[in-house]
Amino acid sequence: MKKIVLFVVAIMVLLVISSGCTNNNTSNQSSNVTIKINSNSTWGGEYAYKDGNSLINGTGNASYDLGPNPGDVTVTVQENVTSTGPLTVQLLQGETVVETQTNSSDYPVVTISHKF
Repeated sequence: MKKIVLFVVAIMVLLVISSGCTNNNTSNQSSNVTIKINSNSTWGGEYAYKDGNSLINGTGNASYDLGPNPGDVTVTVQENVTSTGPLTVQLLQGETVVETQTNSSDYPVVTISHKF
C-alpha cells in the first residue's frame, strides 16, 4: 500500500513540475504588425521595413499590414494641407499599440520607428 501511495505522489510531483515547463504564452510576437494613420486631411509619406520601402498617400484614416516580424519599421507621414485636426500614426502588434505619435501643428509631420 505504501508503494502505491508513493508511486501516486511521485506521478503527481512529475505532473506539477512538467506543467511549469510548457509555454502557454500567446505573445504578440507572431501577430501581424499594422501601421494605422488617423487624419482629417490629405496626407502622404513613406514606410520602410524588411521587405523594402513604400510610398503612401490618402485622405482620412488608413492602415497597412506588414505581416509578422517586419524587422526595423520606420513610418513618416505629413499632411498636405493646413491641419484640420491631429495627425496620429501608430504601430500595432496584434491589437497592442507599440508606438504612437500625434502632431496637431500646421502641416504636421509624424515619424515613428520600432524594431520588431
